[in-house]
Amino acid sequence: MEEYKHSLFFVARYMTDKETKKVRRYFQKRRESGGGECGVIKKVSGNSYVIRFKDKEDQERVLQKKFHTISLPDGEVQLTVSRINPTETRKQPKTSQTQTFTKTNTKSLEKIYHLDVFLLRYMRDNPKAFTYLLKQLSSIGCEVELKCDEEKAVVRGDVNKGPGGAFGGVAEKCEQQVDRIIAYMSENLSGAISKYQARFIRNPVSIEMRPDLVLSSLSADALDEVQAALVKDLNVSTIQLQGAAAVSPHLEELKDILNQAQSKANRDELRVDVSFIPGINGVNKVQLVGYSENVLQFKDIIQDYQMNQVMSQDTVNLSNPEFADCFDKILDLTGIKSPNITFKVSHLPNPCVILFGPHCKVQEAKQALLSALASLMSDTLFLEGSGAQRYYQTTGEDSKELVERSFQVIIREQQCVSTSDVKSKQRSSSSPMTRLSRPPVSRNHSKSVGGTPTTHNVSSPLNKANVAIKLGSVEDEQIGECLLKKAGNALKSKFNSVALNCNLAPGDVLQVDGPPSLGCSKIFFIECLPWDGVRGTSVQALGKGLRHCLDQCTQQGLSSLAFPIIGPGILLKYPPSEAVQVLTDAVCGFGTSASSSSLSTIHIIIKPSYPDSDELYRDLYQHLSMSQGGEEIFRSLTSDLDEITIKLEGGVKLQMVFGDITDETTDLVVNTTDFTNFDLEGVRKRVLAEAGPKVEAELKAGSTVLTEPGRFPCKAILHVCGEKTAGHIEGLTQLIIKSCETNHYKSVAIPALCTGVGGMQPGLVAGAILQGIKNATTSTNLHTLRDIRIILYKMDVFLAFQEEAKQMFSTAVYSTGALPKTQQQDHRLSASADLSILSNTPASQNSAFLFLGLSRKSVDDAMAKLKDLYQNQCSTHTFRKEELDSLMQDDVTELMQLINTQGLYIQNDQSGNISLSGLKDGVTQAVMAFNAILQGNLRRETRIKEEEELYTRVVWCIMSHNGLWERLPKTANYNLEKQDIARGIVDAQGATWMVDLNSMEATSLMVAEPRKLKRLENLPDFTMPLYWDSMAPGEKVKVVAVPPSSAEYQALKSAFRKTESKTVMKIERLQNIHLRRAYEVQKKHISEKNKQEGGAREKLLYHGTTKDSCNSITETGFNHRFCGQNGTAYGAGVYFAVNASYSANPRYSKPAADNSQVMFVARVLTGIYTQGNKDMNVPPPRDSQRPHHRFDSVVDQTDKPQMYIVFHDNQSYPDYLITFK
Repeated sequence: MEEYKHSLFFVARYMTDKETKKVRRYFQKRRESGGGECGVIKKVSGNSYVIRFKDKEDQERVLQKKFHTISLPDGEVQLTVSRINPTETRKQPKTSQTQTFTKTNTKSLEKIYHLDVFLLRYMRDNPKAFTYLLKQLSSIGCEVELKCDEEKAVVRGDVNKGPGGAFGGVAEKCEQQVDRIIAYMSENLSGAISKYQARFIRNPVSIEMRPDLVLSSLSADALDEVQAALVKDLNVSTIQLQGAAAVSPHLEELKDILNQAQSKANRDELRVDVSFIPGINGVNKVQLVGYSENVLQFKDIIQDYQMNQVMSQDTVNLSNPEFADCFDKILDLTGIKSPNITFKVSHLPNPCVILFGPHCKVQEAKQALLSALASLMSDTLFLEGSGAQRYYQTTGEDSKELVERSFQVIIREQQCVSTSDVKSKQRSSSSPMTRLSRPPVSRNHSKSVGGTPTTHNVSSPLNKANVAIKLGSVEDEQIGECLLKKAGNALKSKFNSVALNCNLAPGDVLQVDGPPSLGCSKIFFIECLPWDGVRGTSVQALGKGLRHCLDQCTQQGLSSLAFPIIGPGILLKYPPSEAVQVLTDAVCGFGTSASSSSLSTIHIIIKPSYPDSDELYRDLYQHLSMSQGGEEIFRSLTSDLDEITIKLEGGVKLQMVFGDITDETTDLVVNTTDFTNFDLEGVRKRVLAEAGPKVEAELKAGSTVLTEPGRFPCKAILHVCGEKTAGHIEGLTQLIIKSCETNHYKSVAIPALCTGVGGMQPGLVAGAILQGIKNATTSTNLHTLRDIRIILYKMDVFLAFQEEAKQMFSTAVYSTGALPKTQQQDHRLSASADLSILSNTPASQNSAFLFLGLSRKSVDDAMAKLKDLYQNQCSTHTFRKEELDSLMQDDVTELMQLINTQGLYIQNDQSGNISLSGLKDGVTQAVMAFNAILQGNLRRETRIKEEEELYTRVVWCIMSHNGLWERLPKTANYNLEKQDIARGIVDAQGATWMVDLNSMEATSLMVAEPRKLKRLENLPDFTMPLYWDSMAPGEKVKVVAVPPSSAEYQALKSAFRKTESKTVMKIERLQNIHLRRAYEVQKKHISEKNKQEGGAREKLLYHGTTKDSCNSITETGFNHRFCGQNGTAYGAGVYFAVNASYSANPRYSKPAADNSQVMFVARVLTGIYTQGNKDMNVPPPRDSQRPHHRFDSVVDQTDKPQMYIVFHDNQSYPDYLITFK
């Protein structure tokens, strides 16, 4: 058993073999006892046992624990281990082997004796024994130091001192004398030591490490003694772990460091114990228990680790975001050097610097950085214009860097700011600038008035508005009750809030801001009255309200407006025709009087599902087109029911037209009939009435019959009988097209078969007819047929065909008659507008530079130097207000692009002059460009004057998609007159047309058919109506036959056919300059007089006469002095009928020898009227107090007039002469 050399002894009661084996297993477990591999436990003597370990390190670890508690079957036993056998000690104390002494020189001695701990404690605690030892050693020139904790005594002395001592013999060496003294003391004190030792053996003290140090013993004296020793020599300390040291991986690293230090400290005996106390989120405390010097040493280890080895992170917020962009320069400027620290700049969520590194270094760097940032001086330099920044980013970059180095500063370029933002900081003064505020946009509304917002600048007003008739539901235009459904309580509460403080009279308008859900800025509500007759207050109130809405649009700079046709509903109960009359009077009156308005778009809304919506549309369109025909009231007139054109394969053109088939002039017209009953309403009755009785007589029973046209203006009529199935209608359509090819017809007009009396669904019929056309045009090559026109009389039928065509011919060229509209406006700007625009541009901004330095002086000097360097490169030029007045918007745009590119600065003074400053090259370029613009403007001004002068004399017109003549703008008018048309002309909607003056036609890629052109020449005192034909110089009267294929002819014929079934033979337009001039003068007079009551109220009315009287009326007009030939029941004036059927009565329109009759279509200024009677020679006064303020006309009945009588010859004009039979 030589391998087990390291013995430990303990005293215990008698133990069985089983118990000794269990004790041995305990000492074999390093985790529990600190031991390791060991031999069997042997009994030495009495109650003393020995156990031997293979490795000394195992022995030392076991000795570190003074008490070992072991669980045995009979209970726990507490053992105290020692290197010395207690039994032998009592018999013969042993000294430990002395260590080699060290001599510092030949005269000194130092020797260490490892003695029994109980001997050392005895001598320490027994003054008499310790004094005796000191006396013996001093006799040989030595002294002793007792180290009980280390179980040793250190003897030091001078070998030449003293004669000998207690043992005599000066020849003996000093070391031998010391050995004898120590041996003597051990032998003679053995009895006392045994008694001293027995105190602890008989009464052992257990020490346990818990959250507190727990002492346990059977002897109170022993507890007191041990407690006193522990308090004197031991210490307990708990250290809070900070930051990363409390979590992995630093926590594991700290544990390893402390465990290694603990093993080293406890190598000879237990000196210190380290434990880790868990917290809420893991270990966060370390408890140290042991000798004070060791505890202090371990505290230093932990502190050093946390400060120097644990990596930590901290943040320093930056007061200025610019600091983050130049932080590296700030470090260089302030001289901060931290090689072990990483600086990371972050912009989010706030500008800051994140420091990372050893904890103590991070804290040091943080304090240094905070101090450096606090010491920085900063200021901002503003230089006029953005060009300063551009200069220092390019050419002047080296100069800027030189300033930085010379003055030890940092210069940062900042975002350009406007002049107003830097008034208090800017070093150079600037004049205050004005801004042109953006006008609001609006949607107008009444009890049924709405609109669509469109941005428009009031500085560039539109002279005329685009008028469009729109089809849609009330919800689409957000009108009436449906406003509440869409806007909800927001609109209701706003309305109630405004209405609460208002006392509205009929015709007043209540204005409410539009809620966001409606997408409009304004809503107008008109206070209306139920219908009380034509002369009642309801008409006046509604007209007043509509005019006020239009005026408000102009006053508030609004650009778009939407009206429904107000009145013909269940609440107000207006007759549809009167509701249309009031609306068109207001709109046309506004168009005539508004020479300058921001209102660019007027929508008039008709809901297809409303009762009488078809008649409402026709009546509305007739009124608007009649007003537009005489003069330019609107920029354009369009409609959702405008003709649709689709180009099919083979060059065939398919057109869908909302209109009456009896107005068609195609080669072939299709009629539907059952060949038995010809009196049913619908297409058959209208076609046969137009064609005459001879055609009806030719019809025979059968599916199709081709007859002569009779009086119908076509080559033939194809009568078909349509069965009420889609398949039959599709086949019938193909048969119609085949018939055209067979008979060499170039064009055909087809109605919506079986949608009227037949009762079929419009969508079903639309699909069948269009599919038949598609099949016929794709299956065979059509050599003759070029135009297929589908004539749709009902609004819902037209919409059904429109929808079906979009799906079926989605890839074909699809276009409506109306061209897309582009805003055309006067580009000329006033000087104030120019200044506002210039002030709003980047050219009115300043370049900003942030300066950072270590002193106020360095920052000020650097700022002054940078400013001087820039100003030496700059110059200034002033443009006078007179020069600016000629600028156009395009000029300003071009000039501003150059100014912005060069980074120049603009200032405008109170006189309207503008100063331009910046880099010399940039200012020079701007001045050259400005002078070039002025030269161009001079030429342009001359051209403008020429255009305006020509515009008053010559009128060039283009026919619109709806057959109305529209006047071309001044530039197009001038180019046509000068034949400068190589690049085409631009119409009022912005569309470009190529012109052929030989054919007087204009073509566009966006329109299938060419458009006609016309030239009129005004007289000095007379403006030619746009719908007239040109007249030769000196020609005063001209009679023009209206082409049957024209929209003008069809509109007149359609109005005639509303009440009269006789066939129109021809229509002639009467152009009498003298009569029309007088009529226009009277129209202006009545319009101004009745400005607040509906104006002149011009109407197209009928007047039947004889052929003998035609020439006289054409030459001299209507003469009230010839009244009485047909009665004067309502006064001695000229009588005009609302309906053509009344004037067609042979009593008034007497037939000629060939049974033909004539009637005039006259323009009549009805104005404000009253009930007529047979005794009236002039209209009666409106007010008895003002006898000369008379009514303008009288009527047969005021609630729904059928006849108007005027007493002033210039109050009517014979516009057309219709010959019928």
